[in-house]
Amino acid sequence: MTIPEMLEQSGILTLFGIGMVFAFLIIMVIVISQAGKAFRSADSEKAVTAASKLAYGNIPVTTNSAPIIAAITAAVGAYRKSHNKG
Repeated sequence: MTIPEMLEQSGILTLFGIGMVFAFLIIMVIVISQAGKAFRSADSEKAVTAASKLAYGNIPVTTNSAPIIAAITAAVGAYRKSHNKG
């Protein structure tokens, strides 16, 4: 086998490998986007409630709890401002 023949085969193999990787990435993007659409919550209020329970413990996030959340946010902001060393 001559050097030009080996270079030709290595070029074909390289292009084939790049093509396979590109095809796999395209398929992976399509599958992930479809999975995201399939698993998207139909009832976003339940998802928000579950996330708020994780974030705020047993404090239910309602319109009545807005002052509590505002107070906690202000306290954290004041703490960070007073302890800023930058």
